[in-house]
Amino acid sequence: MPTVTIDGHKVRIKKGRTVLDAAKKAGIWIPTLCYHASVSCEATCRLCMVELDRGGWRQLITSCNYPVREDIVVYVSSERAEKARRGVMELLLARAPESPELAALAARMSVDGTRYPTVTTGERNCILCGLCVRVCEERIGQEAIGFAGRGEERSVVPPFRQASEDCIACGACAVVCPMGTINVRLHEDEGEIEISPFKSRAKLIVCEKCGTPIFSAKVNEKATSKVSTDCKVFMELPPLCPKCRRSATAARLASIPICKNE
Repeated sequence: MPTVTIDGHKVRIKKGRTVLDAAKKAGIWIPTLCYHASVSCEATCRLCMVELDRGGWRQLITSCNYPVREDIVVYVSSERAEKARRGVMELLLARAPESPELAALAARMSVDGTRYPTVTTGERNCILCGLCVRVCEERIGQEAIGFAGRGEERSVVPPFRQASEDCIACGACAVVCPMGTINVRLHEDEGEIEISPFKSRAKLIVCEKCGTPIFSAKVNEKATSKVSTDCKVFMELPPLCPKCRRSATAARLASIPICKNE
């Protein structure tokens, strides 16, 4: 396994893993926004830049997608690397100046503001990291959202900026969003679940026993379509929340007579 020397700390790591993986193993913090372990890494935000020592010269690289193939020396806390990350943070603050999540991260990086004017005209607090787009495509397989526009007007939207029929309202995009820009809203009076700000809605399935919202009908349809079974009993089970399902299972097990060997 190659050895990565990060700010003087030596870490052995499997070939092909990233500099960010090595830093985590060494207990060294590198700020990230567009990185998530569940999807591919495109280094969109550039916030994880570090310095790579190439012998006679040094190069700024994005640690989240730089693969380790041989012994390397990396500097996270060098003046150049810290200056580059602070510069990126200032640009992000100009894009989302009202974001509490971004402000908290900026404070941890000792960035107390931005010299740039506010430039965003897209969705509020969206920094265009692309995590929501990638998780929808790579993990859910729906491609219900994507990038549209250029420059200041670039934003993440459904096709034609209309509620997408491909959205199953699973909420995966909201889970990975680092800025809290995407939210799952329950319209219980209407029996629907909405993914905001994309305005996509789907029928909401609730627990038949306690009325707790469980998931959307489209999520249920997609999940059951991947189950290979001819068991009608399984397919006809009533929708129950995890708590009620555990209680129902425990009750069924308790009703089964125990055979005692005489």
